[in-house]
Amino acid sequence: METLTMHVPDNFNLFLFGDGHEGSVLRHDKGWEQLLTTMLNEYDGLPPECNFGIDHGDIIEAIMVDDKRYSMETTKESSILSQINNAVRQRERIKDKLITVLDGNHPYKLRKFGDITKTLCERLDAPYGTYSCIITYKSKGGATLFKHYVHHGFGSLKSSANPYMRKVLNKQLSLRNKFSEKFGDCLLNSMGHTHQLIVVDPIHQPYLTTDKDGKLEMKYTKPSKRSGYIDPDHRWYVNTGGFYRAYEQGITSYIEMGGYNPVELGFLVAKIRDRNITDIDKIIVG
Repeated sequence: METLTMHVPDNFNLFLFGDGHEGSVLRHDKGWEQLLTTMLNEYDGLPPECNFGIDHGDIIEAIMVDDKRYSMETTKESSILSQINNAVRQRERIKDKLITVLDGNHPYKLRKFGDITKTLCERLDAPYGTYSCIITYKSKGGATLFKHYVHHGFGSLKSSANPYMRKVLNKQLSLRNKFSEKFGDCLLNSMGHTHQLIVVDPIHQPYLTTDKDGKLEMKYTKPSKRSGYIDPDHRWYVNTGGFYRAYEQGITSYIEMGGYNPVELGFLVAKIRDRNITDIDKIIVG
């Protein structure tokens, strides 16, 4: 685990993405290019210099011939060194925007050859976040805006409930519960790994009070400060999607063989305005 501090403007866009899986034929190259193009241009009224990004890991497919998941038909580049080189090239254009790059279970499985993700970070001169990290965002003057718990991801987000609306809600609750008992001072919590695009907004519950004259007033629960413990219902939780097509004409993937349902591919953009997270956009690429 790592702890990082990032000095940011009062208004900025935070791109949350990951699971690039370089080396697989099923990698969504056009979707990745859309991410880069979006980051390098004006977004939601802010210039490109106000765009920052966090790569949530699994930068390469990292599946070798002795792996049970290996398949010649889904392997674009079997050389791990070539996969690393390609992953570096894919991030060259946004390296100055990267707050951090995380490890992932795919490259981690090849730790006997060294820390692949750390090597990529060193070549890009980007901060290495290890498998998870805490990021503290501070203003140019040093005031804390909020804290962010970033994890590559763990477990799964599944539900067999019907109707579909209940399935969506179950996944949102599952994502919330993965983080709710971890770091209580983090307003934003994000993970990749499951390749799903999920955003869970804070809930501000209404309640009644009486003023000094006995008059009834309606108020809403909300974080009382920018640091310290934040009620789990007042935090943001997101799953950052990915760039791996599980189903493709004429090709059989290990995800297809596992019977996984199709998911939305893409990335997220958290919009910070006047030092507060105001919304998180879901960008679907395929």
